[in-house]
Amino acid sequence: PIVWPGEPVLMMLDDLEFQWRRGRLPNLLPAMELVMWVVLSADSPDKEDVTKQWLIRKQRSQKIDAARYIPHNVWNWICDAAEEVTLDPKTANPDLILSNDDKRMCCGLERRDIPNCTCRFDGWWCALGNEGYTSGRHYWEVEVGNRDWRLGVAKASAQRKGYSSLNTKTGYLTLRLERGSDLKALTVPSTPLAQMLVPRKVGVYLDYEQGQLSFYNVEKRSHIYTYNETFTERLFPVFGTVEVVKGLVIRSAQTREPCLCPGPCLWC
Repeated sequence: PIVWPGEPVLMMLDDLEFQWRRGRLPNLLPAMELVMWVVLSADSPDKEDVTKQWLIRKQRSQKIDAARYIPHNVWNWICDAAEEVTLDPKTANPDLILSNDDKRMCCGLERRDIPNCTCRFDGWWCALGNEGYTSGRHYWEVEVGNRDWRLGVAKASAQRKGYSSLNTKTGYLTLRLERGSDLKALTVPSTPLAQMLVPRKVGVYLDYEQGQLSFYNVEKRSHIYTYNETFTERLFPVFGTVEVVKGLVIRSAQTREPCLCPGPCLWC
């Protein structure tokens, strides 16, 4: 039997063992699940399609409190959607300080004297990204603070004024950290997440057509939470922090992890 054309199952299993023995597969089960999924999906010759369908189904059935390791080739497929994301100064709360390249954001000690236009947050300490999305796959990574932040997307129609809750009811799909350990998805009611899931670097992955917004711990390469919804309007990345010293930094995603395997493998 073969996994994909020209890739026998035994070769893939040998590769799994090679990676696991060298500590490159901290959790072997998701990798084995992917192999079995591919074998059972043998009618599909499209490697990318199989990877996509595995990711979609696993994230829809995922238990909220289970940190899931993402297999190598699935992670690379997610990172293939990476693109440059920058902060939109016109939307930033006057208390926030943005870097010249619009990639860093922290809370200042004094409120800036700037025009309070209709697109600007004037309550919550947030800013939107310049880029809005109505189709396709998109991925970006953010280094976060230690105590308080929020990340996700905002619908174009979402209210930005005042202190209304920024949750799914008001047009926001976000992950929020409070007090350094209280991590939750801002559903209605909110969905608490285990402290073990608190990341230092967050990957945000949007698949507009599939109606999925997912969050990942980049350093552990594990899944944190996924929103499943039908998107009908433009979505903007949203960023929030109240931290003065260590704010948020948008980093360029490493589009592909290098492979050290001796020859072709399942993960490349």
